Amino acid sequence: MAFAEYQDEIYLDGLRGVVPGLPVTCDELQPLAEAAIPPAVRSYVAGGAGDEYTQRANVSAFEQWGLVPRMMVSPTQRDLSVDLFGTRLPTPLFMAPVGVVGLCAQDGHGDLATARAAARTGVPMIASTLTVDPMEQVAAEFGGTPGFFQLYTPTDRELAQSLVHRAEAAGFQALVVTLDTWITGWRPRDLAVSNFPQLRGHCLANYTSDPVFRSRLEKAPEDDPAAAVMHWAKTFGNPLTWDDLPWLRSITGLPLILKGICHPDDVRRAKDGGVDGIYCSNHGGRQANGG
Repeated sequence: MAFAEYQDEIYLDGLRGVVPGLPVTCDELQPLAEAAIPPAVRSYVAGGAGDEYTQRANVSAFEQWGLVPRMMVSPTQRDLSVDLFGTRLPTPLFMAPVGVVGLCAQDGHGDLATARAAARTGVPMIASTLTVDPMEQVAAEFGGTPGFFQLYTPTDRELAQSLVHRAEAAGFQALVVTLDTWITGWRPRDLAVSNFPQLRGHCLANYTSDPVFRSRLEKAPEDDPAAAVMHWAKTFGNPLTWDDLPWLRSITGLPLILKGICHPDDVRRAKDGGVDGIYCSNHGGRQANGG
């Protein structure tokens, strides 16, 4: 259905005295979302690094881009499709990986809700390593829409390989490796309330369901959650270097995308190292302020 038909539907409903039940602008949606999300989760989701200058600068920079429409080209027949890694996508849009989106749904399974939205819209989801539900359950909701898996590479290489191979088996069609999160950014909103969801055991399902991760524990995560969390904290951050790239390339046959690349020289080096794509990102200003 064309977007114009949805607009027509709203206007026609208005003839019966029916107004939209959902906001029609993002500005209206944001305060409703903030009111519905618990304060601890809200601070994590909305907060950025430092004084959050980079978050604001990202929005300002994006607002500088514009579209130049072309006329007299039969705009009723539009084709926004792109070819990426051998897959035809209906649009160039993706859902970015959000690590705690699982906690942002009423039932606490926001990752599954996001995957279902991907299935309905055809917009691929990049699923985070940090999900409430295991990656296999998330991927099962994609339907015919492709999904990518975002990897926070642990220091335990055997665990990293296990996560990657599970993503392959689950049907993910590319691997997105985040490079800029080997330590946690200085996030004043979280620090002010001493809150970090993962240290409270949230969004660690991909770890606690992993056979390699479980083999490293003296007790099962269900029996000693605190020990599982502490082991996760010890293995989470891996400051990858270019020397690690051949290993990363060797552990998967999926298209390999490096997330966090910002400099052209790094793009060239990634390409020379066999990377299939780069994800230009400053992590939304959440990791380093001023990037």
